[in-house]
Amino acid sequence: MEHHRELLSRTHLSVVSAEPSHELEHMANTIARSVRIDGRGELEVLFGELLAVCPAAHTGAPRTLDLIGHSTARGSQLRLGDWVIDAASPTVTAFFRGLADDAVMTRLGIHAVRLLGCNTAETDAGRSTICRLAEILDIEVYGSTALLHDAHYDEHGFCDRWAFLLVGSSDLQRTACAPVVIPDSERWPRSLDIDALPARPLGPHTAPWPMYIATAGSAQRLVALIRRNAGAQMPALLVTPVCELALPAAAPGSYHAAQVLLDGAFVRFYPDGAASPGVVFPVDDASALRQIIDELAGELSHHSHSAPRY
Repeated sequence: MEHHRELLSRTHLSVVSAEPSHELEHMANTIARSVRIDGRGELEVLFGELLAVCPAAHTGAPRTLDLIGHSTARGSQLRLGDWVIDAASPTVTAFFRGLADDAVMTRLGIHAVRLLGCNTAETDAGRSTICRLAEILDIEVYGSTALLHDAHYDEHGFCDRWAFLLVGSSDLQRTACAPVVIPDSERWPRSLDIDALPARPLGPHTAPWPMYIATAGSAQRLVALIRRNAGAQMPALLVTPVCELALPAAAPGSYHAAQVLLDGAFVRFYPDGAASPGVVFPVDDASALRQIIDELAGELSHHSHSAPRY
């Protein structure tokens, strides 16, 4: 019970998906007080336990309910364990309708719900879910317009300085009456098609970060770690790459460029050419990616000559 009182003492009630994920585990460990759940049933139990220790009439500062997890590949819907929060599902809307009927949010002092997964406000399905939940709960519901990762969190939860990456249901509802036609090339999230990436031969490269040439086997292992249907531009992610990888292309002697970001949490490709902002894809297992890079760096150290550069 003491843990639940500590949860309610914070302005952000952080609930993290318990699905196997190094990134989610790191987020949960970064936040000083959080709780991990594995689905709808455990979330329902959590609400019951919180209500048991919460005063009958909440008089403290309003708090947000932050639901933190990965999003689905196609619709960018938030996933908590084995449960996808999709308002197109009657069982999902029935669950939130039950919360509204019992005034759970009001009794817990929750004034907003935030669906903190990658791009949860960037698809029609995601925006529809946000607006529908806001209608049912009669409070503001937020989704993200970018890729979210552990650097967006500190001991208090989702950092206030990254709030510009979120959009609320009120804004989505105001703009819903003026739909914008988006070209297919600009639709998000983007999918990664390795064979369609620009390819070129190796040449001089003067960037300050290292570059390693991947083998066909290491490139295949790398691609298997990437969430290939969750690509997005991330204007705030103006960080120096950890390294650059040259992935072998179908044409002999040609390679695809890939940049590793934030200690392996993301990989950036340039499907629209080097002059474009690039598209960032999340990595499911950053430690496995770092191991691949270490292997490539070790192979390079065995050569007496310098490796070719872009």
